[in-house]
Amino acid sequence: MNDYPLNLETVLLSSYSRQQQASFTATDARSGAVYVKKTAIDPPAIRSVTFRFPRHKAAIFLGWFNSQLKKGLEPFDIPLMTEWGMQTLRCRFLPDSLLDTTRPNTLHWQYTAQLLIPSYKAPDYWPDGSYQFPEYMDDDAIRFLDIIINEQLAEV
Repeated sequence: MNDYPLNLETVLLSSYSRQQQASFTATDARSGAVYVKKTAIDPPAIRSVTFRFPRHKAAIFLGWFNSQLKKGLEPFDIPLMTEWGMQTLRCRFLPDSLLDTTRPNTLHWQYTAQLLIPSYKAPDYWPDGSYQFPEYMDDDAIRFLDIIINEQLAEV
């Protein structure tokens, strides 16, 4: 796949947003009940991101974007921070506002874009129904779960 060059920094964590389409529609009721209809099973998410690089890494990023991704046409895998921690997600650039470029200072190049994430969901290792037990999903429990998965279940 067209993996993001991992020797580069991922998106800036302080400057991203995510929008997700609803998986249902509702009728405007003039009187009586509102009717709800399911329209999608797993709607895609759109994430606005910012990349900031020094000059030499900006050249690597643009080389990857222009050659490997055919100027943003091809999908790619990139590590992104999510509600479940860092995940590698399959994404593609959207043509609107594709790599708008600024120079925040004389040392860096900054690019903004929108990414389409076709499937934005919890990773397979995340326990189903964890929302029912919030007392077990605090930071200490997550660290403990991380140790179990990475050390105790490493051979599985």
